[in-house]
Amino acid sequence: MKWLERVPAWAVLTGLVVASTVLRTLAARGVGSPWIAPDEIVYALLGRSLWADGELSILGGETGFYSLLYPALVGLPLSLADAETGHAILHVLQALVVSCTAIPVYLWGRRLMRAPYALAAAALTLALPVLGYSALVMSEVLFLPVATLALWSLARALERPTAGRQALLALAVTAAVATRLQAVVFVPVVLTAVLVKAALDRDRFLLRRFAPALGAIVAATIVLAVLAGSGAFGAYAAAGEGSYDPGAAARFVAYHAAGVILISGIVPTLALLLLWLTTVRAPDTPRALRAFLAVTFAYIPWLVLEVGVFASREIGHLASRDLATAAPLTLLGFAIWLDRGAPRPQPLSSIVALVAAGGLLLLPIRRLAEIDTIHDTFELIPLSELAAGSRELYFALAVAAATALVVLLPRRLAGLLVPVVLATLAFTSVVAAREAALQSGQRETALLGGTPSWVDEAELDGVVYLYAGEPRWTVVWQHLYWNRSIDEVWTLAGSSVPGPLPQQPVFPRPDGRLATASEPAEAPAVIAPTSVTLVGDRVAEIRQQGLLAAGLVLWRPESPVRVAEVTTGVLANGDIVEPATMRVFDCTDGRLETTLLGKSGEPVSLRLDGITRRVVEIPSGGIWRGVLETEPYASEDGVCEFGIASAGLLGSTRLEFVRG
Repeated sequence: MKWLERVPAWAVLTGLVVASTVLRTLAARGVGSPWIAPDEIVYALLGRSLWADGELSILGGETGFYSLLYPALVGLPLSLADAETGHAILHVLQALVVSCTAIPVYLWGRRLMRAPYALAAAALTLALPVLGYSALVMSEVLFLPVATLALWSLARALERPTAGRQALLALAVTAAVATRLQAVVFVPVVLTAVLVKAALDRDRFLLRRFAPALGAIVAATIVLAVLAGSGAFGAYAAAGEGSYDPGAAARFVAYHAAGVILISGIVPTLALLLLWLTTVRAPDTPRALRAFLAVTFAYIPWLVLEVGVFASREIGHLASRDLATAAPLTLLGFAIWLDRGAPRPQPLSSIVALVAAGGLLLLPIRRLAEIDTIHDTFELIPLSELAAGSRELYFALAVAAATALVVLLPRRLAGLLVPVVLATLAFTSVVAAREAALQSGQRETALLGGTPSWVDEAELDGVVYLYAGEPRWTVVWQHLYWNRSIDEVWTLAGSSVPGPLPQQPVFPRPDGRLATASEPAEAPAVIAPTSVTLVGDRVAEIRQQGLLAAGLVLWRPESPVRVAEVTTGVLANGDIVEPATMRVFDCTDGRLETTLLGKSGEPVSLRLDGITRRVVEIPSGGIWRGVLETEPYASEDGVCEFGIASAGLLGSTRLEFVRG
């Protein structure tokens, strides 16, 4: 790394940040729509509300506190009139913000090591797969640099606990909490770090000198307890309610301890452990390094405990993105270890490597690397692309290679570990970016028909989204992200959209009129799934991919809003795998006209109001066209329910109620 000494460090650092911003922006171009719902859309809607109305809300309703600073960051570009332009600008802004993590890493590193090694730590930070969240609307983008700044502030205050440095620490921690409530972990971290630093320095008076900061911690703890009790933390309030299973919590804490080793490529964490063990008792350890060691010893265990316990009940798998703020510490420790000559005394080095490898190999990697969980574990995405039966083998080989390099690589070649780790992190980042683009594209096509802003393009105001209990409930959130004209969400007949979304339950009366608990439901335009037919004019329509939903229709309904029919049990391709029903409102004279396709050869029952009216035989490969008339009593209660049932698979190309 001698060539770095001939270039001004600030120029190299600036180049690294700019290059990272450009590369992350280019990688994000393929992510055309949110992937992680509803999290991304929650932040986006809060940001738009903050910039438009000065309040953190979704559709004007109370949502509880999620974040302040992150919605403030993303809200401005996402408030632009052109949603797609705002989405693209957001990618550039977030790539720059998350790349700025390298700045506090370098500045902190300069207190601990020579400039080339500090720059190496900064470069490795920019290669972390977690920076790929800059392509998504996730608070990790801002939390990573802010939390790193708070950790550096803690180290500076430990090194020399002046009033000014303690004030900066309090400000940085406040900013971290305002970005992500996970930062409440700083409350025990600061106290622990002070105690560890006092032990390392053999300084009995450090606690006294830290009285202002510790007093602020006590006050913050009281405020947080009051807020938690009031439910002001929104979805996070549930984390403090109820009980946790001790066994599951212990297991997940162990998983996340191994997760800390994974997030930066195994080697840096092993180096940090060796640095700790070889310098903690050394009498010549510089004050700044003792402060760094105190911060790492306090922060990483508390973070693992916090995330592991939370994940044991609320997540159910490895939540590596919640551990991301530990990565700058491991990378700094790695660079310091190299700068100090990569000390690897035996048998200590072998013991550390074996313990770490054993912990990693105990991970249920086949399950943790599933496609359904990789949005939380970007570093495992390469494994998720392998056959499930081969994941353990490749993971074991990677662990063995990394630990062998740390223990066996000759000291004169230790510098080669930097490009090895850099290449590993960069490769994983590329694979993660490709997967994010793939997942985003699939959701855009499947849920939005490939035209995200199709509702806004109709130029109607006051649009209501009518959710009827479809399995793909994230489609509601996706539409709110892309279409500003949607002002309200209605849920039909007891269904609900998961997440902090204000929603109005509506129920159809026998004549089809939709009503809330107290009054008729009115709206100038309504989006409804194709399984729900409204009375009015069709304005626009999209087709969705997959079997769970056929599409959505934008209606200009008659006033009041009325439902004509609701169909359930029919897949998007017309297949019927369970009894299908069609509820017809304002039902008088009429008939159900059907075209059915025999696929199993099983008899088919045609029912009206729960009574079998006709049984037909449709041979496999055959077609049956027929009708089922309403009964004279249909006008008595206004609702008819037609049913089609078969013991085997049945297809259909037409199910239509013809009135009169």
